[in-house]
Amino acid sequence: MFNTWIEVFLGKIGKYIVDFIGDYYHFIIPSIIAYGIFLTMASYNFKRIEKSVNKIIVSQAKKIIAEQNKTNYVDLADRIDIRWTKIIRQRSFFPYISQESELWVSRASIENVRKAIMQDAGKIRLVLERSGVFLMSRRPDVRKNLYRESFYRVTRKK
Repeated sequence: MFNTWIEVFLGKIGKYIVDFIGDYYHFIIPSIIAYGIFLTMASYNFKRIEKSVNKIIVSQAKKIIAEQNKTNYVDLADRIDIRWTKIIRQRSFFPYISQESELWVSRASIENVRKAIMQDAGKIRLVLERSGVFLMSRRPDVRKNLYRESFYRVTRKK
């Protein structure tokens, strides 16, 4: 009965795949565990590099703001200098990197690390806002309670 259900839901090829996994799982599971350990080490390596880049961005931004009190974001982002080769040499203990949501690894080269960390133009702004370094022209807004606002919108009360 079980084999019939497998054939109905997965088809003949699916049944063959399930039978193959059932017969050879002793060889498949260790390779999956080894790749998982490899992926974990690559992800941890990437997090170490990203954390040191964020620290460098914050420290350089604080120094620049202390030197020039009235500076805008564009000047600040242009003056931040990240030495990628030095960071990769100091913080990388493994020759591969992987982001936490990816199943593939890539080499820990300057291009790959820069592309993975600086995904968009707002990364520096995001790091500065998360660390509490705000520019003089921009102050943090008070966060709104979205649940309360939607409740008031539904009930039409203030």
